[in-house]
Amino acid sequence: MDTGIEEISPWWKSIVITALFCLVIAIATNVVWPGNFYDDLIVSFGYGMSAVIPACLLSYFFPHLSQRLVNVCSVSTSMLLGTANAFLWLNDPNSPQSLETMKAVILLALIFTVLCFYYFYSYEKRLVMQQAIEAARLKQAEQEKALALSQLGQLQSQIEPHFLFNTLANAIALIDQDKETAKRVLVRLTDMFRSNLNKSRAKYTTVAEEITFISAYLDIQQIRLGERLRYQVSHHNVDLQQRIPPLLIQPLIENALDYGIEPKAQGGQIEIVFSETDGELIVEVIDDGNGFQPDSASSGHGLGLENIRRRLQALFGEQGSLSIKEPASGGVIATLRLPKKQLVEHPAVFVEQPSLK
Repeated sequence: MDTGIEEISPWWKSIVITALFCLVIAIATNVVWPGNFYDDLIVSFGYGMSAVIPACLLSYFFPHLSQRLVNVCSVSTSMLLGTANAFLWLNDPNSPQSLETMKAVILLALIFTVLCFYYFYSYEKRLVMQQAIEAARLKQAEQEKALALSQLGQLQSQIEPHFLFNTLANAIALIDQDKETAKRVLVRLTDMFRSNLNKSRAKYTTVAEEITFISAYLDIQQIRLGERLRYQVSHHNVDLQQRIPPLLIQPLIENALDYGIEPKAQGGQIEIVFSETDGELIVEVIDDGNGFQPDSASSGHGLGLENIRRRLQALFGEQGSLSIKEPASGGVIATLRLPKKQLVEHPAVFVEQPSLK
């Protein structure tokens, strides 16, 4: 239904413009050759409508015809039908002024034909130019998408080893201090990656799968930090099967741990909150630690944050965002905003995760 309306709408626009144009021609003709304005109006509309209506019908029933051919046909029809209409309407065999009247009509036809040809010629040039611009934009968009997808693979490959190596380093550090705890970390890490092995090449993950992943990761960190770490993952009326890009949240949690919780003597709490608005999926990573350190941008975690922002830009443009703020009460709130419409319509654009090596 919408498509039909979109196709018909230009018809009415063309007809209205032509009608106004015919009115102007009729007024001009009546000024040059004073007479019956009603006659001038009928003749002018006869030429105008016999040009625009056939053009619209040809474009609708024969959409593959070139615009030039449609223009030639419409101008020819205008000359034939318009002149016939003028002759039948104005010709009076008993009037000595009939010949003079037809001379004016023929001149009117010539003026109208030239103006119509100029209008349709200009319209054709404008249409060709618009099509060329649209084709160039489409080509540019396809090139940008291909570039973005190639960059996403590289960004994703930077994040996954970063997470894995940090976790293994933590486990190694625990071996000399607490072998049992180190063993539990490695077992939990094995369980986590075993559950995600079949998804390692998936183009997307779901909210439910991401919650499972980050909960396992936090379990590992809680084993290492003990009572110094408390965490909570909550979701408020969120579709757990909502598709999202993988590994956007884990680097934020890692930042909260490394810069907020661990440097704090008494430790602290991390809260991950999933929520929705009409147009966005919102993920907040909240900690009550020491806050975001000024020199973090020069560390590996700064790279992680930059990667997240670049992935969001590549996937969602200006619709996706990552914001970091420090509330007056202390700690850090990192907020991800993902556009739900693009998550639903374009799940296939999410980067294919490389397998761990």
